[in-house]
Amino acid sequence: MAHIARSRGDKYTFGMSLRSLGLVSVLALEAMLALTLLGACGGSGDGTQPAGSAGTPSGGGATSGAGNLAGSAAGTLPMPAGTSAGGAVTGAATAGSSGSAVGGSGSATGGGSGAGTGGGGASGGAGASAGGAGGRDFSTNRDAFFGASRCAAANVQFCEDFESGTLDPATWKTGGTAPVIDELQAARGKKALHIGPIGAGNSQIRTSKPFPATNGRYWGRAFVYANAMPHNSAGGDSLSYSHWTILAATGALVAGEVRIGGQLQKRYQNPAPLNFWGVGTDNQTQPDGSGDWTNADDDPKGAAKAVVEKQWQCLEWMGDYMTDETKFFLDGTEHPSLDTNPMTKHGGNADKPFLLPEFSAIWFGWAEYQATTQKWELWFDEIAIDHERIGCVL
Repeated sequence: MAHIARSRGDKYTFGMSLRSLGLVSVLALEAMLALTLLGACGGSGDGTQPAGSAGTPSGGGATSGAGNLAGSAAGTLPMPAGTSAGGAVTGAATAGSSGSAVGGSGSATGGGSGAGTGGGGASGGAGASAGGAGGRDFSTNRDAFFGASRCAAANVQFCEDFESGTLDPATWKTGGTAPVIDELQAARGKKALHIGPIGAGNSQIRTSKPFPATNGRYWGRAFVYANAMPHNSAGGDSLSYSHWTILAATGALVAGEVRIGGQLQKRYQNPAPLNFWGVGTDNQTQPDGSGDWTNADDDPKGAAKAVVEKQWQCLEWMGDYMTDETKFFLDGTEHPSLDTNPMTKHGGNADKPFLLPEFSAIWFGWAEYQATTQKWELWFDEIAIDHERIGCVL
């Protein structure tokens, strides 16, 4: 497929025009732009329409974000048996005749139930968890997340399990304080990437291997274990605020990082500052950049939980350069407060839309932006990237 490049001027001219229109007009323009660009690549759908929609080439509402899966019958990717034209996965691909936990039910996060059911396997009936594209399991059951390494059989575009004990220099470059691979913690297998203990500064690994993203969109999944985070205490090194990042993607046309991290801050009725997940960027160099900002987790509304320490968690995220949308999932559950589109309100340059770069690289690790003597420590395991949602079980 020929790649249709958007110039910086085209993208910013479009972004600036969004601010002079109402939301309804914005949504219509986004859909028209996606249709035009994707049509030039073969007239295929972007696959992000809600389950049960008509499967139009532009993928339904361009900024609705519901559905999260490539499920359109018109999509560019070959669809496995067990899909329907609207995006609802019927589950026939891996249904229960073999007793698989990936059963026959299952819309992916946005739609009605699948049409197929399991045929009497050991797990019985319709299966045990929500089905995904190609039979992927999007279960939120943490008992299914961990165990042996699964990269070899994952059938995804990119997967790193760190079981070799070394970082392949053809894939990874290190930055700041170089991380190490050890056996002190592991979500799967025996080894994981160890970050820290480190104070202010950064420690990271970076790769461009999974890019460019298919049709401008990529999905990521990583297991993260936070052993020591910024904290507020009675000690002399106590912090009342801290901003940190654990992974970020970059690319062409739009400056800055598309970040996943968080902030130590006082929120809700908590008596002291706590760490909350967040997403944001730092585009301060371009005239129409959205600035330096982080939106904090607010799911459930008004009662988001602080980042869990000393426990493995599964992070999933999506970035779509063509529609300028992102998504965030924690342990298999979407957090809509951390999803973004060009109209997302933010605390940077509030009148500027949040536009995404043409992704070309991503880093994993730690970056902290306040001067402090505190030490942070975390591990990463089973980092995977693909053109479809991966889930925490695969």
